[in-house]
Amino acid sequence: DTGETTGTGDSGTSESDTGEPPVEFYEVGFDVHDLSPSDAELTDEFYLGGYGAPYQRGVAEGVHDPVYVRTMAIGYGQHDGVILAIVDAIGIGNQIQREIRATTAANLGIEESQIIVAATHSHSAPDLQGLWGGVPDDYKARVIAEVVELLMMVWSSKVPAMLEVTSTTSANHNRRDWGFTDDSLFALKATSLEGTPLGLMVTFAAHPVVLGDENLLISRDFCGYTIEALETELDMPVLFFNGMQGDVSPSVPDGMYADDWERADAYGDLVAQSTIDVLGKLEPVGVDFYREQRPFDLDIENQLFIGVAQLGIIYYDFMNRGGDYWIDTQTTYMHFGEQIQMIAFPGESLTRNGLPIKDVMTAPHKVVIGLATDSLGYFVPSDEWMTGHNGNYEESVSVGMAAGDVTRDLLIDMIAADPSNP
Repeated sequence: DTGETTGTGDSGTSESDTGEPPVEFYEVGFDVHDLSPSDAELTDEFYLGGYGAPYQRGVAEGVHDPVYVRTMAIGYGQHDGVILAIVDAIGIGNQIQREIRATTAANLGIEESQIIVAATHSHSAPDLQGLWGGVPDDYKARVIAEVVELLMMVWSSKVPAMLEVTSTTSANHNRRDWGFTDDSLFALKATSLEGTPLGLMVTFAAHPVVLGDENLLISRDFCGYTIEALETELDMPVLFFNGMQGDVSPSVPDGMYADDWERADAYGDLVAQSTIDVLGKLEPVGVDFYREQRPFDLDIENQLFIGVAQLGIIYYDFMNRGGDYWIDTQTTYMHFGEQIQMIAFPGESLTRNGLPIKDVMTAPHKVVIGLATDSLGYFVPSDEWMTGHNGNYEESVSVGMAAGDVTRDLLIDMIAADPSNP
C-alpha cells in the first residue's frame, strides 16, 4: 500500500507560491567525518556484516582502514533542497535511520524527506542493521549523534555553487548469470561561484565483497580505495554511493595479487580511473529542483527476518497484526535541472528490477542510489523469483516476493508524476 505523497516541484524559473524570487544558483556544502570505532569500542559485541548467519563470522578484530560518514548538501532557494549522506556500513536499520532524520530535521527546521542517508554496503564495515550481531550500544549511539551533527553542519554551511554532471561506465558483472548489469558510473561535481572545487559525488554499482568472510578487520573494501585515489588526484571530498548492485559483483582486473587487499586496491583504482577519465566531459546542471517522497509498506514474508525481529536483535521496527508482519518504508525521486533524474532506493535492487525504472527516465543522466533511506535486503522481480539464479540466494535475504514489483511500480509512477518527465 502507498501512503500520502510529500514533494515539491518549484521550477526555479518563476516566482513560487510564496512570492520568493526565482532561484539563480544552488547552495552546496560537503564534509567528511571519521566513524571508526576506538579500541575501547571494539568489544566482543562488535560485528561486521554481510556474510553468513548471525554471529557466525565472529567479532571484528581491528580497523584496517577508517570508516566515515560523507555528506553533500544541495540547497535550492530559501527552504528546499536535499542532504545526501553516505555511511560506510553494510546497511542501516530503520530505527537508526528514523532517529537520524527526525533529529536532524527538527534541529534544522526542514522536512525529514529532505534527508537521504545511504550505506556503501561494504561487507567489512560495521553491522548497523543488527542482522549479523550488531554493534555495541555506545558505538551505535555515537554514530547517530555524530551523523546528525555532521548533517546539520553541512546544511548550515552551504555556499552558492554550480553543479556539473557526467556519466560513463566501468567494469562489473552479474552474479545471477544474466550477462548484463547496470554498469553506469555517475559523477556530480560542485564548484563555488568563485571557481573553488567543493566536492564530487560518484555512484556506481558493485558489491563491496572483494574482501571475503575470513576478513575480520574493518574496511571500506574497494570503495575506500576508489575514494582515496580520487581525493588524492582531485584534492576535494568525494562521496561514493553504491547503485543498483543487488546482483552485481566486482570485476577485478586480471593480475597477480598478494592478497585480497591488493585486489580491492586494484578494483578501487579501476573505478577511480573510470571516473577521472570522464571528468573532462562535465556539463552544467540547470538550476531547477523537484523532489517527491512516498511512504509505503511491504509485507514481511521472510521467516529469518521475522525470527530475529522477535528476538529483538535487529535494528528494525516491524509492524505486526495477528501474526502478519510488514514494514513501513519510503522512497524518494528527484530531478536536478534537465540533466539528472535520481532515485533513492530502500535496499538492494536487482538489475532486472531496477532497469525498468531507469527506462522511463528521460534525462541524460539517470541515477539509482542503493540502500538509501532504508536497507531492506534484495528486491527481486517476481518473474525472476525462485528460478534458481545464484542458488536463489537473493530471495533468501529479501522481505518477500512482492517487494521488487511494488517498489519498482511505485517509482515508475513517481517519475511519471514529474511534470518535467514527458
